[in-house]
Amino acid sequence: MEFTKLYISLLKLNLMEDRRILFIKKISVNVRFLIIALSVIFFIPSGLAVTSEDKIIYDLPLFDNYGPAFATWSGGDVPLGTALLKGTVTFDKDNYNPGDKAKIKLDMAFSATIIAGENGALMDELGYDTWMLHTEDFLGFDVELGDIKGSEFMGIGKGQEIPPLMVRNVSHTYYYEIPDSVNPGTYNVYAFIDNSEYQTNPVRITINGDSGYTESSSFKEGLNGFSGMVISKNFDEENGEPIEISDTFLTTDERICAFVSFSPLLSESKLEWHWYDPTGYLFIEDYLQAEEGWDWACYYIDIQDYEKPMLPGEWKIDFLYDGEILGSQIFTYKEDIEK
Repeated sequence: MEFTKLYISLLKLNLMEDRRILFIKKISVNVRFLIIALSVIFFIPSGLAVTSEDKIIYDLPLFDNYGPAFATWSGGDVPLGTALLKGTVTFDKDNYNPGDKAKIKLDMAFSATIIAGENGALMDELGYDTWMLHTEDFLGFDVELGDIKGSEFMGIGKGQEIPPLMVRNVSHTYYYEIPDSVNPGTYNVYAFIDNSEYQTNPVRITINGDSGYTESSSFKEGLNGFSGMVISKNFDEENGEPIEISDTFLTTDERICAFVSFSPLLSESKLEWHWYDPTGYLFIEDYLQAEEGWDWACYYIDIQDYEKPMLPGEWKIDFLYDGEILGSQIFTYKEDIEK
């Protein structure tokens, strides 16, 4: 009996020891998890994207012959109204080394309210704004991003009636390869309209390196001279211009055209268009092999003869160059109730 009690006592001690060891192991595992978690928290890699705070870039009379990008009209009374532009600039990282390629994105929201004549004023001529990037502090000069046409903001072209309300989102992507000659330091960088006071809020980026800068630059756009994609009901094949820019298409319309323009290509290039239907389904994924010298391209569908039916609703088109989305547009497709 005593032997049995002793055996049971030893067994209890062993079990307690095993539990203690198990408890210690469990603590060790938890400590390892804690260390890993702390590593994740405290060793997050640098180079996170930075976006400027949203800002009203301008809030101006639309038709005073000096409003940004918009100049003249015809027909009806002189239209009255205001144009409001808000926007941000985003860099894909906050820290760069010489040789890095920075991805820079402009996101803007445009809205305009118009009081037109009784019969409606017609758009006559639309200008463009040249957008710049403030880089003088570390390059010695500001770089040119590119032109954005007034038609991209307004969503209408010459000869079209000016609607009472316009709301458009405009997005452009550019690339900048940080040169070896860059002046290192931490800088505030912002986008602005050339020869004006209109600008985004700044972002703060750090440039690493120890060499002085020169006035050489390796600025690159995703597509040199790209001035944005517009959606139109047709296009002039001889002169390379969109006809009747619109963001609304009817089942009775002939075409939907996604038109882009750019500087003459120096070599063959692949231009892509992705069309998404109202459910988000990738309806079209196609490309054109553009030849050297091309300065515009248009991908269109013939509504009446297209091989697949189109759903009514809000559609999206992405334009890609070198695998990167350079522009996106939204349009509405609906039934012609007057048919």
